[in-house]
Amino acid sequence: MASKGMATVLGLLDGAAPDRADEVSAAAAAVLGVDGVTAGVGTGPAGVVLAWGGDTVCADLENQQFTLGEGPGPDVVEGGMPILVPDLAAAAGRWPMFVPAAMAAGVRAVFVFPLRIGAISVGTLLAQRAVPAPLTTARLADALELADAVTIALLHRRAAEDRRADRAPASWSRPSTYRAEVHQATGMISVQLGVSLAEALVRLRARAWGGGRPLAEVAADVVARRLRFEEARR
Repeated sequence: MASKGMATVLGLLDGAAPDRADEVSAAAAAVLGVDGVTAGVGTGPAGVVLAWGGDTVCADLENQQFTLGEGPGPDVVEGGMPILVPDLAAAAGRWPMFVPAAMAAGVRAVFVFPLRIGAISVGTLLAQRAVPAPLTTARLADALELADAVTIALLHRRAAEDRRADRAPASWSRPSTYRAEVHQATGMISVQLGVSLAEALVRLRARAWGGGRPLAEVAADVVARRLRFEEARR
């Protein structure tokens, strides 16, 4: 059962306009005792797309996970269970690339929850804070309530968008819906190097990581033919 504070947040979330998402997510973060909370949609290897909340640190964490191909978010998507990391430094062995990047952004604790209803998987809810400490039992219960409410809100929003566009509801579980440019770049690299799509994505991620650039930015260069991986190979 949600606390009084979270009940107030859920009341704000219910029927809130998309342009109030930042306000509601900031209120949720305060109740949870974290520095930021966001939600992203997408459940495939293409990662998630920020859909609720405006915390810039959380957005950076999502980009890091997408670029590096590792982190608590992808693990939550794969396993379907929350991952609570009260002390990020202790998880360096599990995510050797993500943890240093997250800590460089000032993050010391990360809590990720699946957004799902039954068999329908939508994405993940991510909360972060700069001080290492676990969520209390009450705050964990509040986070689970928030994840359920955000899932419903995002599904309702998407259904409304589909009705306005006069089309059948799209499946958010299809990775092809998201990061289309990265998929296109992966295919181009696969052809350029004569490797599998899986290896091409690894090469793309490695190039982004080595250059300290967002994965989507490097992918855009490939699609625009400003970067060719066969030239890099030679």
